[in-house]
Amino acid sequence: MQLKILEHPDTFLRQESQPIEEVRPETQKLMDDMLETMYAANGVGLAAIQVGYPKRICVIDASASKDKPIFLVNPRIIQQSDLTLTGEEGCLSVPGKLNKVPRQTRVKVSYMCYHGKRLEKTFYDLSAIIIQHEIDHMNGKLCIDY
Repeated sequence: MQLKILEHPDTFLRQESQPIEEVRPETQKLMDDMLETMYAANGVGLAAIQVGYPKRICVIDASASKDKPIFLVNPRIIQQSDLTLTGEEGCLSVPGKLNKVPRQTRVKVSYMCYHGKRLEKTFYDLSAIIIQHEIDHMNGKLCIDY
């Protein structure tokens, strides 16, 4: 089911998202709906706060084929590169606007996956940038704030 994406200046987007204790069937349903919504909007990442759920959940897919989704619950950056890249970022919640944002090119993230398993994984380049963007959303920050 496609969800409505909230748009700036909706103040709900400025809330800090809360962690979840465990991945339940309703959490998986939300992630499935978020993924469908993100693909329909031609996005590469979507945080739960953007669709009205102040939870620390995001979905991303940096693949050209749009068939390699990654589900991150309670993502936390535990290590990052010193190298940053400043690039133009857009956002589904701020349509039509791009902003230059500095991001690390490599991040190691601790998170729970779709099935609730705790994982640590290193992400590079576009995936790393998307994850940082989505974590910003979870902290009430938008790319236009940079």
